[in-house]
Parts: sequence; structure tokens; C-alpha cells
Amino acid sequence: MPDPIVQPGQTVRAGPINTLVQPHVQALATAFAVPSGAGTYTACAFASTLSGNHTGMWTAGQPTRLIAPAAGVYLIHGGITWPGALGTADARGEIRIGGASTPAPGTRVGSQRGSAGNMQVTASGSVQLAAGGYIELYLNTQSASAITAVVTLGITRISAT
Repeated sequence: MPDPIVQPGQTVRAGPINTLVQPHVQALATAFAVPSGAGTYTACAFASTLSGNHTGMWTAGQPTRLIAPAAGVYLIHGGITWPGALGTADARGEIRIGGASTPAPGTRVGSQRGSAGNMQVTASGSVQLAAGGYIELYLNTQSASAITAVVTLGITRISAT
């Protein structure tokens, strides 16, 4: 995409500039409670956005979803900070597309077996989404009690096809 040319004294409003930037959003959950149980995967509900240029990509009405406003290939990126309360139990996160019951290929991340917690895992990759398609992050732990994780997840369109 070519750089826009601005003439001296010209006023450039935010709307036209935002149309030059691909749709993106980064959501944040500062204290998401992950229920205990080896077979229990729970969709992470985000509390707010860290950044974004398209208001429809995350809403409080559907707090688990990051929604593609237009069809295309999207970069997915995020991180999970597991707490010290995890102890030596395992924990996992996986990104699912459009309500699927299984993770998208290559999107599962986990804690190191036997770790003491207080560690972060990150994930990135690309997925193709239709307009209105969405991704969700599911978390799981084998801890004997619920734990609280700090989570970010984002999508950025990198191609229209």
C-alpha cells in the first residue's frame, strides 16, 4: 500500500487514515479465572481492548470473540501468563475458529510440565476468516483449584485473500 501524500497546510482526518491501516484489535483479560479439571476448556472472556481500529472486532456483548470485519488472512497473536498458584499442574491454551470444538492447527500452547507457574507462553500464526468469522481462546488447567491467568489475544488482517 503506498504511503499517503500530505501537502503542506492540508488537514488529514482520522477516518481516511484508518482506512489505510488493516483492521486490528488486541484484547486483554487481566484476571481470567480458569476452572480446574483436566477435561474442562473454558473460553476466555476479555474485559477490554488494549488497541484496535475497528470497534466491531470486540464487544462486551460477546466478550470471548475477536471478530473479523472483512474476509481475509489474519495474523493471530497473544500471550498467557500463568500464575504461581499453578504449582506443578499443567495448563494449556488453544485458539479455536468459529465455534469449533478443537483448536486451529498449530495454535495450542502449554505450560512446561512440572513448572512452578509464574511463566508466560506466547502464540502466533495465521488463519483465514470470512467476514464475521471469529476466533476464541480456550484455557485449561489440571490444577486442583481454579487459577487466574493474565491473557492477551489479537488479530490483524494481513491480506484480503
